Amino acid sequence: MSRPSSRLVRRAVLAAILCLPAMSGCRLVSQKTFNRHAGDPPKLPSMPVPQVASIERPPLVTIVAGTPPAQWQPAVRAAVADALARKPNALFTIVVNVPVGAASGVPDMKAAVDTDGQPVLQAVMDAGAGTAQTEMDARGVPADSATQVCIYVE
Repeated sequence: MSRPSSRLVRRAVLAAILCLPAMSGCRLVSQKTFNRHAGDPPKLPSMPVPQVASIERPPLVTIVAGTPPAQWQPAVRAAVADALARKPNALFTIVVNVPVGAASGVPDMKAAVDTDGQPVLQAVMDAGAGTAQTEMDARGVPADSATQVCIYVE
């Protein structure tokens, strides 16, 4: 192999020196080339997004715990029959609202469902709703209210 001539080396160095000012204006391609906000830290909203109020549907029937069955059973039978006449596959949700107080501690939801919710569930099923059309739930409510059993229909 032969060495390149010194004249050729000088020309290459001179060309590189002359090209340096032209190449200094070039920018490297990076993420910022395509998105100027790439790599920026996320901007969090200054105020939290307000909560949307839930739309609470009114209950079909509300029964205060301790009411004799002779008083609420005819109303439940009539309401369930009317709902099933309008929509044969209606879903009935029986909700037992149990007061939660600081003094009483954690309420016994199971006892409230057994004593107050089960008779109402049985009355709904006796009025014509099938077992697949009923469900039961228990919720804690403020202590200043009484235990209630609400029947919702969908």
